[in-house]
Amino acid sequence: MRRALRWLLIIVALEMAALAAGCATGRAAHPATPTDLARLQMARELTQRGDWAGAFGTLDELHRKWPEDAEILTLRGIVYRERGLFHDAEDDLKAALKAAPDLAEAHAALGILYDVQMRPDAEAQHKLAVKLAPENPAYLNNLGFSLFLRQHYQDAIKQYEKAARLAPLSRRVRTNMGFAYAAIGDLPSAAREFQMGGSEAEAKNNLGFAYERRGDMANAYEEYLEAVRLDPAAARPRSNLVHAAQVLGRPVPPEAAPPISTATEKNAPPSPEANHDQHD
Repeated sequence: MRRALRWLLIIVALEMAALAAGCATGRAAHPATPTDLARLQMARELTQRGDWAGAFGTLDELHRKWPEDAEILTLRGIVYRERGLFHDAEDDLKAALKAAPDLAEAHAALGILYDVQMRPDAEAQHKLAVKLAPENPAYLNNLGFSLFLRQHYQDAIKQYEKAARLAPLSRRVRTNMGFAYAAIGDLPSAAREFQMGGSEAEAKNNLGFAYERRGDMANAYEEYLEAVRLDPAAARPRSNLVHAAQVLGRPVPPEAAPPISTATEKNAPPSPEANHDQHD
């Protein structure tokens, strides 16, 4: 479960990007004053940035004034979800869908909530979001990731390919597709997608992480080492390289030493991590 929750970090930001465009259908009692509309926009931007505390205060005040607005309920549901208040999140998201059944953003947010909990209804919610907004690559990515979590790797790749046709330069789509290819043993295709999804050092680190997930620590070590050589200042490859060396019983290579400017910082125990930003 902990592994699955880490992987969910990859998809949440794409959902936020979709919400930034606003809701397209069926909002009940939507804020109409310029002040409330501006505050809603601010709350949406805070949610995009992951400022849950800042977003919640504004959303909760707006909800008191506009208790049936689907967009406010959806955004507040996302904040509840990201704070681990899953019951409250589900209540808000279901209330949003009661007010606006065709609101793709609310279906997507509910699908992610169910993915976090590994509940079986997640895929259906993501499919509804895709059906309602078929040109939105975020929802295709979310569906692909939901399938990936349940080890339906080939089906996940099909959804990622659709998303990539709509957003060919999306880092998340390309990186997620790379891990799906790696899961079926197609490492060359995984390497290609990682290269499309980030810098050369990030691609090497992600490929190393893919090898590590397959239990191939020797190749993971080599990829991490190459990533560190390409970008000596990158913390994730260094941490991953230390971890791989320890698992293999090898001496930690000198390349894994942090730069002089950060050598005195306290570092958490190393653990493998994909090189992927959580937010756009």
